[in-house]
Amino acid sequence: MELKCNFCSKLCTSKIPLFEPLSLEEQKELISKARHLDYKRGETIFYDNDPADKILVIRYGKVKVNRYSLEGKESVLDILTEGDIYGEQNIFGGTDFDANAVALGKCGVCLISLTDIQELILKKPEIGVKLLNAVGQKLSAANELVQLLSVNDAKARVAGFLLFRSSRIKGETIELTRDDISAYINVRRETISRKLGELRRDGAIELEGNRRIRVKNRDMLRDSFENEA
Repeated sequence: MELKCNFCSKLCTSKIPLFEPLSLEEQKELISKARHLDYKRGETIFYDNDPADKILVIRYGKVKVNRYSLEGKESVLDILTEGDIYGEQNIFGGTDFDANAVALGKCGVCLISLTDIQELILKKPEIGVKLLNAVGQKLSAANELVQLLSVNDAKARVAGFLLFRSSRIKGETIELTRDDISAYINVRRETISRKLGELRRDGAIELEGNRRIRVKNRDMLRDSFENEA
């Protein structure tokens, strides 16, 4: 459902470092051109091979970026949360999205056209610099995830993922299902549940229901990861 939101300038842009060089009036102008959409759990925001002609900004909720193999196996590339953006890498020459974006629950997004962003870069070159920094950070995170997936020990991989994810969200509470973690790090769901239980008994984490994992001791997680990595 498309909405006209009076607060989108605050929700969509002021929390995102990319748009810090813009005045409030410039932010409002940018958001006035954007599409403000709400989605229900399981709805797709864009598909693999759709034209990459927009940037996605998460207003609230969570969005899963995933891809499927020819055999239908899901790989989770990222879980986006409030304030995250996706698609900025396509400003420098991308033609199509190379993944799907799916709502993990009720969520709201702003879709900002690449044309509007490119016009902003011409007016404010510092935004282009920030875009390059954002792309560089995502490449670093992708390399970190590749390193994580090279670890064979399941407990070490789960511990490494919890460290990776808590750093990614800049918080200690990770809200993901076992299925999403399984698709993220290519470990069976049952094994993830078992290894989370071991890490809980070690005192490294607390489990709050089936969707919340709270990091209690990062040093313990790091030891579990590095001793087997």
